[in-house]
Amino acid sequence: MKPQHNVIEIAPRSWCISEYKLVNAFLIEGETTAALIDTGCGIGNIAQVVKSLTDKPIVILLTHNHFDHNGGLYHFPQSEVYMHPADDGLWQSMMKMSPDGSYNGLRSFYIKSRGAVRCPEYKVEDLLALIPRDNPSPEFQYTAVNHGDKIDLGGRILTVIHTPGHTEGGVCYLDENSGILFSGDTVNNSIILMRQPDNDTVLIKRYHDTVKKLWEEEKSYTALAIGHDGTVIPKQIVKDYLDLTTGLLNGTITGEYKETGFRKGDVANLGMAELWYQCDA
Repeated sequence: MKPQHNVIEIAPRSWCISEYKLVNAFLIEGETTAALIDTGCGIGNIAQVVKSLTDKPIVILLTHNHFDHNGGLYHFPQSEVYMHPADDGLWQSMMKMSPDGSYNGLRSFYIKSRGAVRCPEYKVEDLLALIPRDNPSPEFQYTAVNHGDKIDLGGRILTVIHTPGHTEGGVCYLDENSGILFSGDTVNNSIILMRQPDNDTVLIKRYHDTVKKLWEEEKSYTALAIGHDGTVIPKQIVKDYLDLTTGLLNGTITGEYKETGFRKGDVANLGMAELWYQCDA
């Protein structure tokens, strides 16, 4: 079976474009412009999928600057890219995971470590064959967005919510038109916060503040469109993460060390929420 992007319409003029179940991008169409929220790793050709869904000019809205979300930027050389400046240069640190110091090396690493887990119906070799033959540069120019900024697509406005935790410059995009919060890796079924020196709780506190802020705005959205391992999920998960981080910080919840799939580290669960709060990989 030949791997292909999977497209799901999640609301009127709103689509999830799943990059072989490795990571999601979302296309949101307004009257004058369409926004692509994240771009995947850059395997296969997401631009062809986008063109099949809309003929509007495309802007790229990054939820954060990890390679599995910005890796498809090279498909959209004419599109303006928006990102929170706190994630500037973050891709450079991610190069440490690349076996050969290239972005294609990162793509290969990602497929080999995630492919069999997230999309077992495809052979890893077939997914590896979708990596571009050249080695597109990971560098890009962007326009800074900050908390409260509005992206006007023409009759449809996306509001930027700064949500640090997974990364310092992580953001969500709120589409009040559809009632969907596009959460990237801020809120997924499973969230990673990397292990801190001496198991410091600084990232847990930061993430707690983020989900607290999101839950205070919960009347503005009905569901979340997530970056991985699903498509659209109930907003209750935000409250679950809020209660989970509260428990981790006050000592009423204690996680345990686990190694599952491609993850290892300290993890705790509550309701729909799974938080790797001192994650080693």
